Amino acid sequence: MADSYVERVAGELADLALADAAASGDQNIVDTIGEILGSSSQTLQEAFLTAVRVRRAEARARELLATRAGKPAKVKSRMITTDAAEDAIAMPDSTEEPAPEPEPQSEEDAAFADVLSTLDEFLQTDDADSDDKPNISPKKPSRG
Repeated sequence: MADSYVERVAGELADLALADAAASGDQNIVDTIGEILGSSSQTLQEAFLTAVRVRRAEARARELLATRAGKPAKVKSRMITTDAAEDAIAMPDSTEEPAPEPEPQSEEDAAFADVLSTLDEFLQTDDADSDDKPNISPKKPSRG
């Protein structure tokens, strides 16, 4: 029960911190809250920072997919389950190229950026190569 409580609190704080950062433009609020949490609970600090990274990565991935589909995206965290419609964050409907992403701040942010880059490359591959794919059958062993 303690783990779910920590995750729930970290998720709620991450949502509030990201909303405040978006409203005020102060991106340092996440670090400040992380330091406050870390002074009393390293576990809660790590859960909070992880929740923030996951939400940022989710927003970037949804924005990429929405841009590719030509539709505006709504970002809603799946960690906290509420039915309130105002919890969804509407992404701007723009036709301009996405701004270059800032350099990752940690190894985990770099890993998320790498995954998103790989996903983008995968989604941009041409389907014309489908004729060149090897025919894999479960009846044929892949190793002899």
